[in-house]
Amino acid sequence: MNTEEDFSYGILGYNSVNIGDEIQSVAAMRFMPHVDEYPKRENLKKFVPKSGKRTKLIMNAWWMWHINRFPPKDKHIEPLLIAMYFRPPIRDVFKNGKKREYLIKHGPVGCRDMDTYKWLKKIDIPAYFSGCLTITLQRNYEIPRQDYILCVDVQEDIVEEIKKLTSRPVYTMSRRILSSCSSLKRMELAKLVLRAYHDASLVVSPRLHVIMPSLAMETPVLRLFSNNKNVVADKSRYAGYEDFFNSINIDDENYIEKLKKFDFDNPPQNPKNHLTMRNDLIKRCSEFTGYDNPNSLIENEPFPFIKLLKLLEYSESDILRALYTAKSPDLIYTIYNKSKGVDKYSLPEDITHPYQDLKYHGLIFSTLEFFILGILIKFMPKKSTSTLQKRIKKTLLAALLNLYK
Repeated sequence: MNTEEDFSYGILGYNSVNIGDEIQSVAAMRFMPHVDEYPKRENLKKFVPKSGKRTKLIMNAWWMWHINRFPPKDKHIEPLLIAMYFRPPIRDVFKNGKKREYLIKHGPVGCRDMDTYKWLKKIDIPAYFSGCLTITLQRNYEIPRQDYILCVDVQEDIVEEIKKLTSRPVYTMSRRILSSCSSLKRMELAKLVLRAYHDASLVVSPRLHVIMPSLAMETPVLRLFSNNKNVVADKSRYAGYEDFFNSINIDDENYIEKLKKFDFDNPPQNPKNHLTMRNDLIKRCSEFTGYDNPNSLIENEPFPFIKLLKLLEYSESDILRALYTAKSPDLIYTIYNKSKGVDKYSLPEDITHPYQDLKYHGLIFSTLEFFILGILIKFMPKKSTSTLQKRIKKTLLAALLNLYK
């Protein structure tokens, strides 16, 4: 029988612009006796544990951009397939082959939404509707609730309307962040974002990664929903949660009147319809790792925003990481502007083509190599593509850094 010492323990790491990804990993931390590894969601196939021990990993996540880097190797990861969402463009690869076999071998697959569940059942992969792991987050009852209302990714006209309807201060924020921070910094930042949700008197948002953790931490929630993709990118991800929240459909012509009827000064408590799902998730995850932290991961720091400022301090490694993760055309634009002495990140209005003057600034070689290698990629074997792409990045990065010397 395996014991805790036989395994290392990991949570998924990310390089996305959505801090909601890390909030998923914070939720998984509740069930880890310790965190030893941070396997990257987008490079899971190449993960090798530093400890040499097989890593227990709760694979709750939005899957994924680079499906060719899935699944992980069994000798390195012991998975719990739970709270998973698979985006529609990658689903065809699970109809057969190793990716399908992996889900069947380690299933049944716990699905974060009903749409994923119905799709897996349709292609005969064992599955069930587990729900989202963020509803297992815990409130810290030592921290008093604050007076403010927090609107996350709420359109400006609605925010202005809410301000008219309450005497409370109304703050806005986004779940989108720079993707250049290290995994450890991103995890700390996610905890501070959760603290903002945790302390609010009310959270208003259309975003799943906002309203689910707020619900779990017993913060009153007002979910705004819409058929407009600019408001909610994929409404199918909410299937199965419709009765968990107090909600307003902002597509309705009378939505302003509905806002006026909502008591923002004394918001109603959330429904309790999520508790059965929450308890089942806790049971499954704690049985998988043999651990369940009884304490909230929301820390009772007297000045949490001092910690935030610390996380935002200048770091050369973060700058280099930002350059490496940038899109290649954006790097070329930056090289051009820097060489021209343009003190802004966007091109001057009178410049119609970003490459027209590069030859006068010692960068023509890098630019030509970029385009030549880009063409070669189309004719090279797939295994060679990654090497070529890395070479492109290194060439552009070297040229850009040379301008800062």
